Amino acid sequence: MTRWQRRRRTAVAAVAVAAALTLTACGGQTDDRPEVDGTIIQPGKPGEPAEELDEAPVITPAAANAADVRFAQMMIPHHAQALEMGELAPSAGGSEQIRSLADRIVSAQRPEILTLAGWLDELGERAPTREQIESGDLPMPHAHGDHGGEGEAMMGMATEQQMAALRRARGDDFDVLFLQLMVRHHEGALEMISDVLTEGSDTQLGKLAAGMASDQGSEIDRMNQLLARMG
Repeated sequence: MTRWQRRRRTAVAAVAVAAALTLTACGGQTDDRPEVDGTIIQPGKPGEPAEELDEAPVITPAAANAADVRFAQMMIPHHAQALEMGELAPSAGGSEQIRSLADRIVSAQRPEILTLAGWLDELGERAPTREQIESGDLPMPHAHGDHGGEGEAMMGMATEQQMAALRRARGDDFDVLFLQLMVRHHEGALEMISDVLTEGSDTQLGKLAAGMASDQGSEIDRMNQLLARMG
């Protein structure tokens, strides 16, 4: 079993534990996350329909610890690079499949950035403003290595050279490089999520992280299938 497979199995197990804890804390309430397609969806209570929201929902910190804060502060710039990658797709001349996938990633991760920033602000922790998020003026962490605080390397991040190559790429070359970089990017995110689900203590942040793991795990499978077809 590869290191990635071990980490993914850990993340899946942690998601299951987080879901069970959430059900207990909410008296049996489920957290079925509808697919994000550009509209922000708030799941309803059992037997009630989901709600369409105009903006990202606010999560109120409960009993956050250092692992929770570290995760939120790191995931914001991590997501920011995914947005930058995804926003290159419409003008790169690649396939409709890749443009659709990139749009899905951007549509899911932009509201997650807003939610994480709002959660940090509620705690009085360092967080970007809405204006910084909407303008894309976010600090970008270094690529490669293990993750940590500001200025340290972060798992799954593309290097400056890789991002420059992606900006230049067109057509099939863009599609292949986008998939390769985004698979690695998602794998890095799953490692970060696995850590917060095992070390963090805030239930609501755990629910958000578990949803991220489910979405990004599915997207990794889809991207690997597309790469296999491209040879």
